[in-house]
Amino acid sequence: MSRVNVAVAVSDDARSWINEVAAACRALGLCHTATLAGVGVLTGSVELDDVGKLWAVTGVVAVEVEAGFESPAAGYTLQ
Repeated sequence: MSRVNVAVAVSDDARSWINEVAAACRALGLCHTATLAGVGVLTGSVELDDVGKLWAVTGVVAVEVEAGFESPAAGYTLQ
């Protein structure tokens, strides 16, 4: 499997409990490296196959994969 770097955006309402959102993301495989509480963003890495699971976490409004990641399975570059 391949790990990809991600930025997880947290809703304005969930910023007051961003640490709980981070814990839920870690439980789904996020290797959490930073919390940017002021802007509501978590950063880290996750297995490519697990990216979609992060969307299920309450308070998550977006998950962005680092640009330029080349998927070895699909043979294309994510933009």
